[in-house]
Amino acid sequence: MRLTVNLRTCLRSGQCTYMHPRLFREGEDGFPVVLVEHPEGELLEEARDAAELCPSSSIHLLDDDAAAAN
Repeated sequence: MRLTVNLRTCLRSGQCTYMHPRLFREGEDGFPVVLVEHPEGELLEEARDAAELCPSSSIHLLDDDAAAAN
C-alpha cells in the first residue's frame, strides 16, 4: 500500500500532522508531507485512521498497482 495526499483537495487543517506525526509533517507551504510512503503494521493502521479522519478526504491508501498507474 502507498500513502498519498491529494494536494489539490487538501484543506491544510493540520489534523494529519497533529494526530499522526510518525506519518506526516507540515511542509513549508503548510501542506502535509508523507514521511512513510509504504506503511506497514501499526503504521498502516495509523494511515487508515488518517485517511478516515481527513476532513477533505485527501489522504489515500493505494494498492501498489494503482499507485504505479498514477
